[in-house]
Amino acid sequence: MTTQPMVKTIRELVKLRLAEDNSQRLLMPPIQRSLVWTNEQIINYWDSLLRGYPAGMMMYHHVMDDILEGRNIEGRTSKAGKRDLQIFDGQQRLAAIMLGFAKGELAKNRKLWVDLGSTPKTASGLKFQLRITSTGQPFGYNPDAPNQKVELSKRQEKWKKWFPTNPADVFRTANGSDIIDAECAIPFSELCNKLEEEDNSISMWLQEKGISDDTINKFVVALQGALDRAVILQEVDRKLVSDQEEYIRFFTRIGQGGTRLSDDELTYSMIKCHHPEIHDRMINIAQSKTGRLASEVDLALASLRVARTMKRWHDAKEWEVTPRPRPSSIADLRNRPEVQNEFFHLVGIGLQSSNIDTKLEIALASLREALTNDKGIEDNKDLPPILLARLPRELVDTLILFTVTRGVDKPWGTSDRDIMRAFVLYWMLFIRDEGKAARYIFEQVAFHQWSFTTEAIRKLIQTYEREGIGYFLPRPAMLPSLRHEVEKADHHLRSPADRFIVSNRDNEREFSEVLRVLSTKTELIKRALMWLQRDYLMKNFPHYDPTSERDEDLPIDLDHIIPQKAFGFHWGECTAYLAKDAISDNFRWNRRLIGDSLGNCRWLSASENRSKGAGPNVATNDAIDKIPNDLMSDYDKWNNLIPEQRKNQPWTLSDVATFQRLIDLRTLAIYEKILTESGIELLLSNHVPAPMP
Repeated sequence: MTTQPMVKTIRELVKLRLAEDNSQRLLMPPIQRSLVWTNEQIINYWDSLLRGYPAGMMMYHHVMDDILEGRNIEGRTSKAGKRDLQIFDGQQRLAAIMLGFAKGELAKNRKLWVDLGSTPKTASGLKFQLRITSTGQPFGYNPDAPNQKVELSKRQEKWKKWFPTNPADVFRTANGSDIIDAECAIPFSELCNKLEEEDNSISMWLQEKGISDDTINKFVVALQGALDRAVILQEVDRKLVSDQEEYIRFFTRIGQGGTRLSDDELTYSMIKCHHPEIHDRMINIAQSKTGRLASEVDLALASLRVARTMKRWHDAKEWEVTPRPRPSSIADLRNRPEVQNEFFHLVGIGLQSSNIDTKLEIALASLREALTNDKGIEDNKDLPPILLARLPRELVDTLILFTVTRGVDKPWGTSDRDIMRAFVLYWMLFIRDEGKAARYIFEQVAFHQWSFTTEAIRKLIQTYEREGIGYFLPRPAMLPSLRHEVEKADHHLRSPADRFIVSNRDNEREFSEVLRVLSTKTELIKRALMWLQRDYLMKNFPHYDPTSERDEDLPIDLDHIIPQKAFGFHWGECTAYLAKDAISDNFRWNRRLIGDSLGNCRWLSASENRSKGAGPNVATNDAIDKIPNDLMSDYDKWNNLIPEQRKNQPWTLSDVATFQRLIDLRTLAIYEKILTESGIELLLSNHVPAPMP
């Protein structure tokens, strides 16, 4: 039976959302998607309301008796009742509306402002200059493009005043005068509240701030109209609400018209549907210093995965226990009390105070201690924070499992730390199937009493190599023959199939594959160089930490040592860059394979990279300001290939051969250094595994 829609104004909708326990309230949905609207979407929605555009329709249903009635909701101590309503569709719009009143989930890390002293540029499409600040950007975003940061120099100038204040503290205390390029920025919520005052003092209040009468009149009329804008609330049929499977299906299909939920987000939403109290708990964990290794979604699913593994039930099948949780598996959680209790224990459901560290937080702190001490590189093996921010989610699951199985309170000895860091780097560079890699470890822990030891990790990697889960790693003893082969390079650039082929064994198995993949996949190149140049990164950018709250630009560029100008030119201009006998189809089609690969890349300060352009960009052999660990043995040969250094003389056949030789030799040097200095070499079996069948 379909009921008649309700109609509420924006201000009535806000009051319904903020109502106390004894009143009818509008609650967030039991299946909650993440709040994914960008700054631009939020600003455009409020701009639409201020222009008089319709607010749109939202869907709701009454509280589901069998799930939420009489239980804690949204992390509060209050209870849901039969009169309460649940938003089904419209969560993003409702969150944006609440932000305008400085309320709701978004208000924890964003603020909405209106700069009544500035006139928006026509290109922005705004009626009034709306601005957003955040914990990561407490001085605002680009006024004309609110998803983009303000230019770096202006932000750095602002930060000088506050440094080293915590970004979250700056966000809470900064005022309108701190917003970059703002003339008279006022919190939007203050204007909404002023408008509610019966004496209509908002006009006088704005006049005291120096706003012109014309601007005041236009804005007050627009804001009054926006708050009086009608929102249509359509009730969802009770039959859909009571059938959980149908509810999820309808919710997913509704989401197809907006921001679609991933399987992980839907799974997490189902967990929150059954256990609403986990919502605030996971946000607190994810926003803590130790929790920034992963999102709240990934941390929640990792915890449930670990709980199923640690407390697997009788007759449990491997396929039921070891994979990442999926939506279909959440309904069974209530039938697995031991798993549920372990999960609650990990994430802290049932703790009397939110100030008590959960088992998961302790595990994350222990894990971070194992990977890096956050005080710089002491023993030359710590992973820099810039690399920790790139941990794949399957690896995060695995590392939390390792930490929990060995005991979250157990201190890390030097040996265990070395093993852990070496294994993490191995995974980030050399695993080819992360899903299978994680499932195998979870299976070993769940069914074979596996424990974290050097020998266990060595056997694990051996299995990965044998089963093709990880790439086979050529051992250091194999590298001299590879170098010899590279030294013989002629003027023809080697194709992908021909690079590093000397390490193959009887053509049974592509032992050279890992070198080709590592040297050409952009993400792997970035990770390898972040580890290789960790001293350079920590010395020059000690305060840059992408796992922190501060949302700062990457201060480094992935730089080509031999600039792209030398090899990446438009082929129609090849006669300007190549001698006549060096022009060939071979060079045309393989030049980027070599030039864009690992051996020709390094991280370089963004400011230094931009200032040098395509000019000389490597040190001389006797320079004292070389980049640590650049692994370049003959700077003069590198410099000789740079157009500006050779007075734009075209490359000869000999130069083409040198181009490949230098880059491939440096690739091998980087690979060897990763194996030997990281400790990965010590985890490799001397026994060469048989090839896959």
